[in-house]
Amino acid sequence: GVTCNHCGAQPIRGIRYHCLNCADYDLCDSCESLGDVHVKTHCFIKIRVPLAPHANLRGAGAPVMYPGKEITSGWNKDDLMTSLLESKLFEPIELQALFEQFLALATVPPTDTEPGGITRETFDLCLGPLGKEKNLITDRIFSFFDQDSDNIISFKEFVLGLGVMIKGSLDERISYAFKGYDIDSDGRISRQELHRMFKAYFYLSMQLVRDYVKTVEQDMMDTFDDEAAKPVSASFTAPIPSSGGSADDEDQSHTKIRGYEGTISGSSRPNTAPSSSADVAAVFSSAGANSDSSPSFTESSPLVPATQTSSSSSSTSLPRPADEQQLPVIEAMSQDAIEEMVERTFTAADAADPNYITLDEFKRAVELDHSYLQWFEALGSVF
Repeated sequence: GVTCNHCGAQPIRGIRYHCLNCADYDLCDSCESLGDVHVKTHCFIKIRVPLAPHANLRGAGAPVMYPGKEITSGWNKDDLMTSLLESKLFEPIELQALFEQFLALATVPPTDTEPGGITRETFDLCLGPLGKEKNLITDRIFSFFDQDSDNIISFKEFVLGLGVMIKGSLDERISYAFKGYDIDSDGRISRQELHRMFKAYFYLSMQLVRDYVKTVEQDMMDTFDDEAAKPVSASFTAPIPSSGGSADDEDQSHTKIRGYEGTISGSSRPNTAPSSSADVAAVFSSAGANSDSSPSFTESSPLVPATQTSSSSSSTSLPRPADEQQLPVIEAMSQDAIEEMVERTFTAADAADPNYITLDEFKRAVELDHSYLQWFEALGSVF
């Protein structure tokens, strides 16, 4: 039987927990519930039914999914919890869970002068593929968490940032979204800053769409059943009798059925699985863009492109492979389209200055259209 590596019980009775990241490490149900008996950044799988002895999981472990280092000392948890409970953003049990998550992400230990915590590199790892390419939106969201601009997200900043994103009021989110637009921190948003943020937001959105479509397309390819797409008659190899016509006609009909080349009962059916992303494009037509025209935007939401419905437009194509640097929607987006969005924002804000928007004016625009907060909420809570 399998031995528990913490208490030494052999064999493990009942549920067994096997570490995915170690070559051979197991815990019994009682030891696993203790919480602090193994490396926090390692993951366990739950095994209810015992495996056959020769099928037990041994060998090189899987790569660690949490980027943090095993830093279990240095932070005074009691002091941290006390100060954060006063903010009333989270309940004590929620703060405890957030602290455990923070320890699995933190790579810089605290010192006498520095709080330690999550670096920008770790933040990018939490974004997955989105963190591999530099984007102004991800820069601004990191700055939102890193309130003291020391390039490290402390536990207090981690909790307060999540508090605003998850439980923050509309006024709080408007205030932080405004700071995100205000790239040079001069207390107002210029036309150039709006232009940069709008373009970065669309680029990030298309990355999200591209990854989603790629996943769905691969799933369609993996589950495609070629036999299910054929008519029942394709299962028969003998010639189908005909009440009239020559033998040559019957032979041609038989050949067509066996080769599955023609139409049957006036209905054309495919005989192969989709061969490329273009075959799935009709389902996700909003993911692409015309290469020879600029996207238009809806009256109600200037951050959302209007769906192209003209029958004269060219066929829609999915985003290019990941190794290409630019997405079609960004290539197609002209300067005029971005400027139109900026102009609509200034109109909605009823800006007194033709070149700048103040916080109060920004609030006025958000009251008319909440889509101005979309960049701030595009990545969810990140962590």
